[in-house]
Amino acid sequence: MRYDLSKIMKRAWQIKKEDERNIFGLCLKMAWEEAKSPKKSEKEILLDRLNEKAAEANSHDNGYHYNVYISNWENYGKSRTYFAIFETRENSKHNKKISYGYYDNQKLIYVPEKYNNLEKNFTVGGAMM
Repeated sequence: MRYDLSKIMKRAWQIKKEDERNIFGLCLKMAWEEAKSPKKSEKEILLDRLNEKAAEANSHDNGYHYNVYISNWENYGKSRTYFAIFETRENSKHNKKISYGYYDNQKLIYVPEKYNNLEKNFTVGGAMM
């Protein structure tokens, strides 16, 4: 794999300028680690946000359980990944699906639902965080 040495050096100097007490050798090492680490795709970042929302909602002991649901759909020449959270309640038939839109796997863009958006800071219930 080839790395852009110019970008790595510029990033090392950025880290150095953030705090003048930084040792340049360590800044360079940090820049190399950033360059070598695999970048997360937007789809993976959205999935992480969805898992965080469900985990936060599950942390409240109110009898509700939140499970992440991801489904892949391919048809009519399109490919999408849909994001949702299912809300259930103990000792009840309560079952609610909260949709968060989809990720277009061909255009590589996220299309949110009207009221539920993974790119904004909202809780599962819709309250602003």
